[in-house]
Amino acid sequence: MPTPLSRTLILDTARAILDAEGETALSMRTIAARLDVKAASLYNHIGSRHELLQETVDAIAGEVMATLDPTDDWRTILTTLADRLRETLRAHPGSTKVVATVNISPALAQRMADDFGPPLARELRTTVEHALLTVQSLYVLVVGLALAEFGDVPNAPVASRDFYDTWFGIATTTFLDGIAAQLATGGE
Repeated sequence: MPTPLSRTLILDTARAILDAEGETALSMRTIAARLDVKAASLYNHIGSRHELLQETVDAIAGEVMATLDPTDDWRTILTTLADRLRETLRAHPGSTKVVATVNISPALAQRMADDFGPPLARELRTTVEHALLTVQSLYVLVVGLALAEFGDVPNAPVASRDFYDTWFGIATTTFLDGIAAQLATGGE
């Protein structure tokens, strides 16, 4: 007996297509073919391709956010964010271009801002807006590095994993050391 069509099955199939073939291969027709259904039947569960992409971005951001503890110090929060985001994108390389081009949904962004903005602002001795821009800047840095490493699915990375690990380490440490230096001098 075939598995009943559901939102979860459609999203899981979309993520599998993204990981195997990349963002350009994702379409409602491709998903329907994989599930052996008519494309029109997907619209009973998912409104559009963009909704699939939005769900993908939110799933990745939510997975990363679930590993963060707002009671940790700023460096631990930001280091964990960078490490977990990279690990999650490495596990789902086809989603990297999507994460780079589709914003987190407003509801999830607000939840993240509410949970992490005030504690980071206190830790960084700055405004909530500046703290959130710092988080967003690190997010963009990590996504950019991930695009360079494995954002060209289905093509393999052009350099060794050691190369990308070193590059990631230098970039994120430099970013975090810059914040530490600003804190030490009282600058913003």
